[in-house]
Amino acid sequence: MTLKIDKSLAEVLEWREKSQKATGSMSQDEQIAYIRQKAQDFVRRHNLNLMAINSNGQKVPYPLMAR
Repeated sequence: MTLKIDKSLAEVLEWREKSQKATGSMSQDEQIAYIRQKAQDFVRRHNLNLMAINSNGQKVPYPLMAR
């Protein structure tokens, strides 16, 4: 039996592999900072106005600043 991989899943797997290559030599804190920066860049580039929920259950603008 051959497993068929959907095109969108293949893209996600490709992104995951690229991300692992880019962050493989980083510490966990560096990886978190890198991923947060990429997310912030994406939000700015696409002019998104997202909200997040903080630990108190309040809505706050996303992207959240570094903890």
